[in-house]
Amino acid sequence: MMKPKKHIVIIGGGLAGLVACYDLKNAGFHVTILESGSKLGGMASSVMVANTPIEEYYHFICRSDFHLLKLVDELGLNEKLHWNSTKTSLYYSGKFFPFSYVTDLLRFSAIPPLNRIQFGIHVLRSKYKKQWRHLDTITAKRWLIDTVGEKVFNTIWYPLLRIKFGDYYDKISAAWIWHRIWRVANSRRYLWEREEFGYLEEGSATLINELSTILRSHKHVNIQTETAVKSIHLNNNKVISIDTDGTQIKCDSVISTVALPILTKLLDNSVATYTQRIQQIQYIGIICALIQLKNPFSENFWMNISDPNFMFNGIIEQTNLNKHLNNQGFNILYIPLYMSIDKPEYQFSDERLFTEYSQMLSKINPEFNENWIINYQVFRAPYAQAICATGFSNLVPEIRTPINGLYVTDSSQFYPEDRTISAAIHQGRDAAKMVIDDIA
Repeated sequence: MMKPKKHIVIIGGGLAGLVACYDLKNAGFHVTILESGSKLGGMASSVMVANTPIEEYYHFICRSDFHLLKLVDELGLNEKLHWNSTKTSLYYSGKFFPFSYVTDLLRFSAIPPLNRIQFGIHVLRSKYKKQWRHLDTITAKRWLIDTVGEKVFNTIWYPLLRIKFGDYYDKISAAWIWHRIWRVANSRRYLWEREEFGYLEEGSATLINELSTILRSHKHVNIQTETAVKSIHLNNNKVISIDTDGTQIKCDSVISTVALPILTKLLDNSVATYTQRIQQIQYIGIICALIQLKNPFSENFWMNISDPNFMFNGIIEQTNLNKHLNNQGFNILYIPLYMSIDKPEYQFSDERLFTEYSQMLSKINPEFNENWIINYQVFRAPYAQAICATGFSNLVPEIRTPINGLYVTDSSQFYPEDRTISAAIHQGRDAAKMVIDDIA
């Protein structure tokens, strides 16, 4: 008789969980995905707008997103992947400054000529920099002031860091800000070209729907939505089962893809040393407004807002990147707002939040008025961004935990990379490989 296949439970149906399931299924395991929400995708989920899937949170693809590009190729989705040269601008002191070409930087009159050259050299050096560990020990503020000058920091970086991280802005590590510069800089094939970003025709739904179809059709895969995990049961520091509202599911290993603060609530006091360690990682949440307009708001894909009087520090006009949506007549705008979930603003009603957003949009584009708005939706995620202070690499947990049979993926492990779909895919596949190696 054939030896029974091992049973792996995956907590969370985001992309990390889906790709982990995909690899485990291919390796011959029984896999159960438990997703607390009503749909798959996590922060890569979509909402239907006029019968078209639109991502709840904005995403874009860079040339350096190797793990995402590999999966797209593996699933035969290359025909749905497109690249587009986009425009970027900076809104500063009531004016727009284009930031698409190197020559735009030379004309950026808000900072002195010498600082413009320093800024350009800094971006170029960051593009080719590979060693980042020493940047983990110094703050982004100190690093940026030392390399591009205080004037550039106060004009460009201070408002962006302050609005995103609030009181933590001067504690963020240089490694985190370096990787953001590196990722975008590597979206230019040549120095004199504009940035080029990629998109899937129906956004992340292109990937999620394909993976979901493959997995649901397999006899050894069980996907359960609207199923919240209540606890992970251990015996002698070994995972033995999962509890979901009284239903116990026996398993050989568990891959948790939920945020660490959620995971800690699923573990008992017998592993308090481990949970106390990962509880040291703090997070901020995100409120993201998805707005459908009658008219284009601007010609930019990405608009940085360098103004401390604004609630948000950027506007992403997705349909200036995704021509597939644009050709269907959509004008889609995202306004993200990062903050601690303890802040009163995080509890603002959608209506109050949007009223304030509308007033600020009118200041940026005086032609804008509420008649432009077809509809809007607001999405919230409480653990969207780990606070990557100096020394953060010492806090990042390993995928393979001290608990036998428990593997963990979390956005904090992407460090120094920011949250990306590609990084989630990477972590999910690494976790699946570890399970296969450990059990085989």
